[in-house]
Amino acid sequence: MRISKIEFENFRNFRDYGKIRCSTDGKVTIIYGKNGDGKTTLHQFFQWIFYGQVHFNKTTTDRLYNLQFESEQPYGSTFDVMGRIDFEHDGAQYSLTRTYKYKKGIDDSEKIGEDFSLNQRDEDFNWKRVDRPKEVIEKMLPSGLSEYFFFDGESMIADLRVKGRDSAGKLRKALYSMFDLDVLEAAINHIGRTDLRTTVLGKLYLSKGTISSGSEISTLKYNIEQAQGRIDDYTDRLNKAKADKEEKRQLIAEISEKIGGTKSKAEYEARRKELRAQRDLFLKNAEAQQSAFGKEVMDMYPFLLLYKAVEDAKRKIHMKAEQSKLPTGVTKTLVTYLLKDATTECICGQPLCEEQKDHIRKYLAELPPSYTYLYKEFTRNAKRWGEGYDKSKVEDHIRMVLENSDKAHECDVKIRELDEAEKKSPDIENLVVDRQNAEESVRELDEKIVKIETELRKLDILLKKYMKEYDKLTSESKEGEKVAHKIEIMQKVLEHFTTRLANESVTYSQRLEENIQLLINEMLTSKRTVSVSREFAVRVTDSFGDESKSEGQFAVVSFAYIGGILKMLRSEEHLATKEYPLVLDGPFSKLDPDQRQNVIDMIPKFAPQVILFSKDDLHGVFDEENIGRVYTIVSNDEKNIAKVEEGHLWK
Repeated sequence: MRISKIEFENFRNFRDYGKIRCSTDGKVTIIYGKNGDGKTTLHQFFQWIFYGQVHFNKTTTDRLYNLQFESEQPYGSTFDVMGRIDFEHDGAQYSLTRTYKYKKGIDDSEKIGEDFSLNQRDEDFNWKRVDRPKEVIEKMLPSGLSEYFFFDGESMIADLRVKGRDSAGKLRKALYSMFDLDVLEAAINHIGRTDLRTTVLGKLYLSKGTISSGSEISTLKYNIEQAQGRIDDYTDRLNKAKADKEEKRQLIAEISEKIGGTKSKAEYEARRKELRAQRDLFLKNAEAQQSAFGKEVMDMYPFLLLYKAVEDAKRKIHMKAEQSKLPTGVTKTLVTYLLKDATTECICGQPLCEEQKDHIRKYLAELPPSYTYLYKEFTRNAKRWGEGYDKSKVEDHIRMVLENSDKAHECDVKIRELDEAEKKSPDIENLVVDRQNAEESVRELDEKIVKIETELRKLDILLKKYMKEYDKLTSESKEGEKVAHKIEIMQKVLEHFTTRLANESVTYSQRLEENIQLLINEMLTSKRTVSVSREFAVRVTDSFGDESKSEGQFAVVSFAYIGGILKMLRSEEHLATKEYPLVLDGPFSKLDPDQRQNVIDMIPKFAPQVILFSKDDLHGVFDEENIGRVYTIVSNDEKNIAKVEEGHLWK
């Protein structure tokens, strides 16, 4: 299977229609997103589309619709949540769509309908609906292995650290299904034991009592059935008590982890105070830069008006010249020449007397100054005034104002996030009380388990007593011998199946161990030894035999875990032609630089298609030749609305 496109609308914080085209040529599709933007939402989207399941953490709502969109709908109206995945499988094109229909209520919206459809493109490129889509999808991508195809690194680390046994059980069940070992296991359980009334052996055993009509045999058979019934009842109680105990122990571990990671009110306030101080400093810097910017602008103001001043001067000089009463062409030089004592004749040839010179003198005051002189003087001064002005200084001030303002805004956002986190964060005191209650429950369950096990031992002794007497009475007849012979044959069949299952479990666990060890050697710089039990529980130890405890090492183990599983699936003959995508939400931040680089170098080798969600910038870490399509989640924190935009927007 290779996923080509996903589409979604009104899915949690992705209110509007969104589309992501995935690389199908072996290159990695990267979807960037910061914490809280919606990476987990989109990662869970795959589980929802294929299996109708989502597993969001306990701090988030399980509502699939966008709350902002829902709030805008009138009461009583209906609306949809839609998701679609287009993919290729075994050379055919498919489109899988799941839609939930909701009705807006007073307090909450109710899911009132669901549509799940799978369409296949035929030879004529027409879409045709596929019958029994759930069964078809299960064959393509088994749900038992879905958490390994749609891989949540954070959850896997938690499983390996806190729920190791439970995680191993889930893997065992999934692999048994893939390798057809579940058929052997079912056969073993079906044959069962003679002391279990619902199994083949149990029914054969009790059938010996029908051979003879003796009252003693009938009484023993009744007593055996009653004891078996009580044993079944106590066994169910025991299993439930042990499951409850394991659940409480996991809860204790989770609470302890929360206590270790939970901040006190004083810590929240100290961090808030720190952020406020940083914000105030950024605002102060922005104000100082703004003031410096204003000074630069004021100093520059005359130069900004220089051009206008020159133009105004030109216009006024021309207006003055136009308003002059002197004829065109008359200059100061000419008037001065005519007024000289030695000049007795005008340039026109007419004689000049004193009376005529007095008439000329009255125009001398009205004569405008030289335009050319004024222009040259003005421009000369303008150039001098502009010396030393640097435009880049003003631009630097603007840039610094904007940068400091943005940083101050980031501090405000972090303060709001801190406030929200504090609201959601439980008090340490309450956590301590919850842990104490859980520990008390474990002690009570331990006492309950001891009592049940004591009763089971008593019942087992009693059952064996009844069965011994029953065997003695029924073995005296030929019919009883025949049944005993059938029981012997079935026990040999059971032994054969049991031995085969044990051997194949060892084989697969060893292969998984080898696969994980090889990957660990390539991804970890320090030496670690991997061991995988028959029950597929993974243990990683150092050279001193101590188990790995750091989150970084657990993260590497989780990547090796999934890589080893996928490699083992590809090595199976009946699965070799099948392709499984890897949709990975990986905790790269928990890895040191060397570990991260080693892990990232290996990821493209895990599967033919990798879709990767990351809060860390992986450009420059991945080889560019291995990067296909890239998207970035852009989020509106105030309205909890996000969208996906194509491109690497963190540059």
